[in-house]
Amino acid sequence: MSEFRQDIVSKHWILFAPNRGSRPEDFKHIPATPDPETMHAIERTCAFCAGNENYNQEIIAYPPGRNWQVRVIPNKFEALGHMGGRERSDFYMVREGIGDHEVLITRPHNILTGFLPDDLMDLNLKVYQERMRELSEHPEVQYIHVIQNHGRDGGASMVHPHSQIFATPFVPEHLHNEVTGSYLYHQIHGACVYCEMILKEMSDKERVVLDQEDFLVFAPFASRVPYALRIISKTHRASFMDISAKERHSLVKVLKFVLQKLYHKLHNPSYNFYIHTMPVSHSLLTRYDDRTFHWHLEILPRLNVWGGFELGSDVYVNTVLPEIAADILRQP
Repeated sequence: MSEFRQDIVSKHWILFAPNRGSRPEDFKHIPATPDPETMHAIERTCAFCAGNENYNQEIIAYPPGRNWQVRVIPNKFEALGHMGGRERSDFYMVREGIGDHEVLITRPHNILTGFLPDDLMDLNLKVYQERMRELSEHPEVQYIHVIQNHGRDGGASMVHPHSQIFATPFVPEHLHNEVTGSYLYHQIHGACVYCEMILKEMSDKERVVLDQEDFLVFAPFASRVPYALRIISKTHRASFMDISAKERHSLVKVLKFVLQKLYHKLHNPSYNFYIHTMPVSHSLLTRYDDRTFHWHLEILPRLNVWGGFELGSDVYVNTVLPEIAADILRQP
């Protein structure tokens, strides 16, 4: 039977229609990448591969020099830049595309992110933190958005594993709604809604995929897409930049576990993951309160296509209940 569920933070409504499909094999899709076993560690035609460094301007490399493992470059087709910068309005509000858009490249061409060695995955997460700290010092920046697109349906234009960082001069509306929803929940209940969510999910158990010492992985109660997952720290921190080395090492294990599960259970689907973290505050904005927000990482497999109902109403239709998705992903 269909039902509407509301996300407790953003207040978005999701329509679950589980009779329309449920099992992974019901989703027909082309694998997001060629079989890694058929790919080489270095592809001479790939602009991201070692040996082709002259194709891209370098911001920084870890470690520096020819033996880099993670390299940061400006996006060649960047969505943000540093020209202009002033808001103006006659009738419609216009804001210049000020900010930064960086690409983080991991060296092996043929190792998907979920299968990286632990030390290389840890370096990726550490670079996320370091670049976020650097970009947060720019006076125009209000939010820093870390993403990874995997596969054509996930918006990736390159097979070579890479992530992107956007630094924007405003807080995107979706994130603003999360911060506001969390703040209002704290005002009413005196507690962090995400901390409460962790306790609820651990109590219910049916949507939990992995309960680890430092992190919980679960299918959100009102997930927008089939097999969506949330990774959340059991330690309350508003910003991803503030997690400790120990927490980062734990996140390596958890993120690899989840991405490998999706690879095997859903047959290497396209996906997006992104980190939601506290906005950068260069002014005293009341709702940017570290007590009320809790950073988390969202993973959205791209198994279906949104149609006119979703796009026209902003009510998403999900054909897989999160309880079923979690049960399937928990299985060996």
